[in-house]
Amino acid sequence: MTLLKVTLFGFLYFLKLNIFKLPKVRKIDVEKDRIFYARDLFRGFGKGILERTNSKVEVIYEDEEEFKNLSMDEPIVLISNHQSNIDIPTIQGYFPFVPGFMAKKEMETWIFFKTWFPITNSIFIDRKNPREGIKAIRKSVKFIKDGYPMLVFPEGTRSETGEIGEFKNGGFKVAIDSKAKIIPITLKGTYDIQSKKSIRMFKNKNVKMYIGKIVDTKNYDREGLKNIHNVVKEIIVNNYNK
Repeated sequence: MTLLKVTLFGFLYFLKLNIFKLPKVRKIDVEKDRIFYARDLFRGFGKGILERTNSKVEVIYEDEEEFKNLSMDEPIVLISNHQSNIDIPTIQGYFPFVPGFMAKKEMETWIFFKTWFPITNSIFIDRKNPREGIKAIRKSVKFIKDGYPMLVFPEGTRSETGEIGEFKNGGFKVAIDSKAKIIPITLKGTYDIQSKKSIRMFKNKNVKMYIGKIVDTKNYDREGLKNIHNVVKEIIVNNYNK
C-alpha cells in the first residue's frame, strides 16, 4: 500500500509539473534563475515521498557555520553514500539546496526524467560507453564551474546490505577537475524504507542526513588528490557509525 501511495504521488507530482510549471520554467529568460527555480520545484517532490512513508528526517551538521558560509557561486559537489531509491528524494526534500544529479542513461527512457534532467542541468551517463561517459563528465564539470552544484554517488549503485561500499575514484573526477568544495553527505535509514533487494516500502522509519565538514580540493596537491576519495569516505563512514 505504501509503494502504491508513493508511486501515485510521484506520477501526479510530475504530471502537475509538466502541466502547470513547465511552461513557466521555459519563460524564465535568465539561465541561472531558470535552472535554480526548476531545481527548487523538486523540494516538494522529495518531502512528499518521505511524508507518504510516515518517516521522520533529521538533518545534522558537523559544522553548520562553515556550511552557511559557502557561496553558491563557487564550485560545489555533494558526495553521498547510496542506500536506496529514497536517497534522492531525501536530499531533494531536506538538503538546504537542491543539486543537479548524475544518473544512469537508462533513466532517460522515463519521459519525466528525459524532460526535467536537461532543465535542471542534470546529467545522464552511459556507463557502457566510455567515450560518452567522458563527454558527460566534462559537461558536469562545466556545470559545476558555472555555479550549479552536482550530487555524486561514488559507490555507483545502491548498497546491497545498507552498509557503505567501495568509493570509486571516477566519482571524484568531477570534483577534482572543477576544483570544487566537496560536501560529504551521510544517509542513514533510507535503506530501512526500501532496500535494493525488494520494491516493498516500509513506514515509520527514522532517517538521518549528516552534512559533514567540507573538503576543499584546492587544499590538496596532486598526490593528496589521489587519496581524496578515502578522505571523504572516512567522514561519511564516521558519521554513519555515530
